[in-house]
Amino acid sequence: MSDEPEFSANHVELFIKAGVDGTSVGGCPLCQRIFMILLTKRDAGKLTFTLTTVSMARPPSIFKKVASRLPALVHGDEIISDPDEIVVYVDRRFPDPPMAYNNAAASAACIDVFSKFSFYVKDVAHSATALVAELQKLNAYLEDSNYRFLCRDGMPDHLDCMMLPKLQHIRVIAKAFKNFDIPTNLKGLWRYLRNAYDSPVFALTCPSDQEILRHWLDKKECQYLAKEKKVVLALESPDCRSLTCPV
Repeated sequence: MSDEPEFSANHVELFIKAGVDGTSVGGCPLCQRIFMILLTKRDAGKLTFTLTTVSMARPPSIFKKVASRLPALVHGDEIISDPDEIVVYVDRRFPDPPMAYNNAAASAACIDVFSKFSFYVKDVAHSATALVAELQKLNAYLEDSNYRFLCRDGMPDHLDCMMLPKLQHIRVIAKAFKNFDIPTNLKGLWRYLRNAYDSPVFALTCPSDQEILRHWLDKKECQYLAKEKKVVLALESPDCRSLTCPV
């Protein structure tokens, strides 16, 4: 009898970044995006999946056989390691529940938030002015919306699965590196984050603050921050996740 597992048409394997312990979820927003999508499809009863966390310094043999970067999805003979291609493939093979969005205003409100944050924390931009402007633009959209998420009620869609991990990184990293807090007067944005924190699809996939820190300290532009006292103290603190709101 063969030792190879029997292929199931509704079962996929997802490989994502591991935390420092080699088993917990690492701080990669692209990995969380795909994890959220699969969890949404699974909770609707449309697929099952195996989750494997991978340390790229010590990748398990099962991962080395199929891919060289993360996240990676395996479904039978299909192996996909581009996040956008994974999204397209999963939607094509498992179309329910639908997660696509068609909301130009929501998309426009989100499009530049993360790039302005990256410029700020990497010191390309020396003030938070541009980041705050983009957060205000997103907040204005959310305050005018009656939805729990960006484009709908119920469960997150693809735009949420892309933006919510990024917003969590903004919250954790801007505070740790720049002592910057998302302004409490952005009530629409904080309401959106609260709805995310109340959603198992986000809460169960969210890495710890410490793993998000490690993800950014791995970046060449941020490595100099690793010796700063406040960053060292944050890394040495017990693992926690910022899943509460100040307003």
